Amino acid sequence: MDLNTVKTVLQQCELFRGLDESELDLLIGNGQLKQLPRGKILYMKGEPSDDTFCAILSGSVNIVAKDGHVVKDIGRGEVIGEVALSDPNRARTVTVITKDPTEVFEWNVHQIKDKIPGLWKTLLKLAWKKITAYYEE
Repeated sequence: MDLNTVKTVLQQCELFRGLDESELDLLIGNGQLKQLPRGKILYMKGEPSDDTFCAILSGSVNIVAKDGHVVKDIGRGEVIGEVALSDPNRARTVTVITKDPTEVFEWNVHQIKDKIPGLWKTLLKLAWKKITAYYEE
């Protein structure tokens, strides 16, 4: 995937709306593109988060409950992994499995939170918004 497409998708993410060009360039320069096949476990509930989160660039993933049923299906432009960053134990709170071949852009929060002021606060707000939504479902 070319960098212009990556930038376009990131601009559509709720978390990154409002970032200027230089902040988006910093974000892209400090992340890692990952290509994952269908059925790949991206995050496993209970495992250490390693302080990472990602945005889905293409494809989709399933959020899977302990019993194996799909809680939610999310795709392009969505951010995942941010809830674990707000957890005091820094552990994954759900299992995420690719539904299709999927490309994600992943970051270590410590590499970007000081470079892009306000991102950490926005990330935590997004995490709490998702936690509230999951409890309502």
